[in-house]
Amino acid sequence: MREILGGSRVADNRFFTNFGRTSTGYGDFPFRKPQDIAFAGYPMRFLRPFFPWAGLAVFLTLTFAVRCWNSAQVFSGGATYFVDADCYSRMTRVQRVRAHPLQSIRFHDFENAPFGTAPHTTAPMDLLIAALTLITRSLDLAGALISPLLAVVLTGLLWWWGRKLKLPYRNALLMVVIFSPILVHGFLLGRPDHQSLILLLLGAALAAELALWTQPLQKWSIISALCWALALWTSLFEPLILLLAVLACRVFVLGRKAWPLTHPAAPGIFLILLAVAFLFDGWRPLASSPETREFFPRWSQTIGELNHLTPAQVFNWTGWLLPVVPILLVLRFRKEKNRVCLALAFLVILTSALSLWYARWGYFLALVFAFSLPWALASIPKKPVVWIIFLISLWPIASEWERQIFPDTARQAALTESLEDAVLLREAARALVSPQRTIILAPWWLSPALAYWSGQPCVAGSSHQSLPGIADTARFYLATDPLAAREILQKRNVQYVVAYEPPRVMANSAQILGLAPPRESLGKLLFDNPYASPRWLRLAYENKFFKVYEVKN
Repeated sequence: MREILGGSRVADNRFFTNFGRTSTGYGDFPFRKPQDIAFAGYPMRFLRPFFPWAGLAVFLTLTFAVRCWNSAQVFSGGATYFVDADCYSRMTRVQRVRAHPLQSIRFHDFENAPFGTAPHTTAPMDLLIAALTLITRSLDLAGALISPLLAVVLTGLLWWWGRKLKLPYRNALLMVVIFSPILVHGFLLGRPDHQSLILLLLGAALAAELALWTQPLQKWSIISALCWALALWTSLFEPLILLLAVLACRVFVLGRKAWPLTHPAAPGIFLILLAVAFLFDGWRPLASSPETREFFPRWSQTIGELNHLTPAQVFNWTGWLLPVVPILLVLRFRKEKNRVCLALAFLVILTSALSLWYARWGYFLALVFAFSLPWALASIPKKPVVWIIFLISLWPIASEWERQIFPDTARQAALTESLEDAVLLREAARALVSPQRTIILAPWWLSPALAYWSGQPCVAGSSHQSLPGIADTARFYLATDPLAAREILQKRNVQYVVAYEPPRVMANSAQILGLAPPRESLGKLLFDNPYASPRWLRLAYENKFFKVYEVKN
């Protein structure tokens, strides 16, 4: 790849037959020096400096295009639909940021209504999306584009960093970052989740760390401190664990030089940014209610990112080289005594184990794996062999993309139904728009979108802080006693109830409560037979998938 984009290899001479001829005629052409060959009238030696920039343009274009593969699901009928429920919660926050840019959002009144939640969500991603709206002039468009644009920034940064350090096989690193399905999902179109910002910041932080381990310069320590602090401001979970692991690796690699006195600015920048984060967003309490602790284990089973992974699933994100890379790194360490190799092997093994524990760590495994490739592949002596092995190892990634781009009949039907769900839910939300504050009870995974589109708070939400409200919605839909169901509505001061297709609502509610779903329940009755509903519920709106009831006093 490097030779094709920026090396000195000359293309087939026949392509240049009509260019660069001299007065000696065509027969002289094969014997001319490569640097004297002309293309479109310009000698190749003048064009060669532009080849790397052309390669960068290709990488950036691929990065953006691959992350927009789901555009048909995001942009439909002139409207924008986000990928998952958390995205709508994020965009509801951004609505408030746009109204009050310098105001910290430490309380969510739009979920777990009327009590609300104290979320762990922080400001950096909100502010980025709000800033992008100044360019797009559309909040929905800014939310849809923010993650692919952050991916483009990461690709450009890693391209510059790889050239700066003159890394071998740096294009292999870029190919994994661009095409790994889990990294694509992290930066997916229509997914304005803070995961994309964390991946960008941690990618920049790891790049700075690796540069610092090989070139202990002040600029790298400052970049590292800046990125780690911003990542911790964005989220205290994965970045904190990775920071501790990377600092341990730094001590192992650099020894006493891990924190040289010549770099006093870095710790100061790190601490100042953390202080700003604390002053702006405050300390988010880690303690949870007894009700949250009770329902979290069962609720988490419905969240894909919180499930365990199998090795086969991990290979779909990294390729077959994943178990080989730590071995290559250890062998290179034994041969060259390069401690960077051993540190990278440790990080690959650590993130692999964490990914098998929780799928959400797959994002960081793919990132760490990509960073390890230049060091691991350099231990194989022959470049052609390296590229053949690397490209063959990408077969699981290619297979996963084939499943995504060319889904089978069942998956295509599910995608079509999901989009139709979103369109009809948005229509139902329009019926709930009101200048007065009205609380809505709906299935928890639909509640964030309803809150965003209607501007009204919901009993449930998609965060674990909303589990008390999620449990109440589950109790309502599974209720066989109308009076018990009405007590839930009165406790929550609910004005509207949304009924959805019973099989999914019943199964999900039963799983969260740890109960067997009853044969007949209020949730099933409200969807299947609206005219038999209790007299204190009046059908106000209905379409193919949703029915909206007004609660009468």
